[in-house]
Amino acid sequence: MTQDRKNIELVVFDTAGTVCDGPRDLSARWPEDDGKGCKAPVVPFYELFKNHGIRCDWETIRRPMGTYKPTHLRMLLKTPSIETQWVENFGRTPNDEDFDELLDEFRALLTKYIVDEDLARPVEGAEEAFRRLREGGALIGLDTGYFAKDAGELNAILRERYDLKADVESNGEDAPGRPTPFMIYDCMQKAYEITHKTFSCKQVVKVDDTAAGILSGNNAGAWTIGVYASGSNDYDELAAANPDFLVPDIRYVPELIFTQISAKNEEA
Repeated sequence: MTQDRKNIELVVFDTAGTVCDGPRDLSARWPEDDGKGCKAPVVPFYELFKNHGIRCDWETIRRPMGTYKPTHLRMLLKTPSIETQWVENFGRTPNDEDFDELLDEFRALLTKYIVDEDLARPVEGAEEAFRRLREGGALIGLDTGYFAKDAGELNAILRERYDLKADVESNGEDAPGRPTPFMIYDCMQKAYEITHKTFSCKQVVKVDDTAAGILSGNNAGAWTIGVYASGSNDYDELAAANPDFLVPDIRYVPELIFTQISAKNEEA
C-alpha cells in the first residue's frame, strides 16, 4: 500500500555512511579499521599521511567528517599531533604548496577507494527506504563532501548496480559544503526544476551520519534526522548537533517521515 507523504516533498541523504559504505569489519584489509561506516574518505587520508611519515589514527581523521574534502584536509593539517610530526619530519609547518601536493595525492587515492566494491555497497535497508519514499511521492536527493567527478561515479554505481536512483544530486564542488545549507538549497532548486512546485524548507528532510550534515540541515531550516549506527558519528556526537530525530540507520527514515514529521507539519 502506498504511504501518504503528506507535505514532505524532498528527502536529501548524505551518501557514504548513510546510504552506502556502512559499518563492516574490514580489518583483514585495513588493520586499523574501527568497524564504523564511511571508510572511503578515511582510508585515503590515512594512507596519504602514512606515505609522508605521519601517524594519524582513524578517530582523528573522522573528526571533521562531513566537510568538503579540501576543508577536511586543511583541518587535519592544523591538528596539533599532525602538525608536530610534520615539523619534526620537514622542519616547518605545512605551507600552501604542501597542501596542493597533498590534495592531489588524496584525490587520486579517493578516486580509487570511493568505488571500491566493499565501500560502495549500500547500507542494509537502503533499497527499501528509497522505494517507500518514492512510492509516497517524495523526491530523493543525494549530497556529499566528495568531489563532483567522484560523486558522479559513486552515484552511477548506486543507480546502475543497486537501483538506488536519486532524483537530484549535489556535492562540495557544485555548492559550498556542510555545515552550510547550500547543497540542500541546490537540491531544492533542482527539485523545483523537475516538479515546478514551490515548497518550503519544512517540506524538506535532511538525513546524515555526521554532525556537519545535521548542522547543514538545521542551517537550511529543514527537518533533520541523524543516523547514528551506520556512519562516522555516534549518538552523542550527532545529538550535540541538535537533530530533530535520531535513528540507528536509514531503514527507520520512511516511517518517521510518514508519521511524526508529517504530523508535526500538519500541526504547525
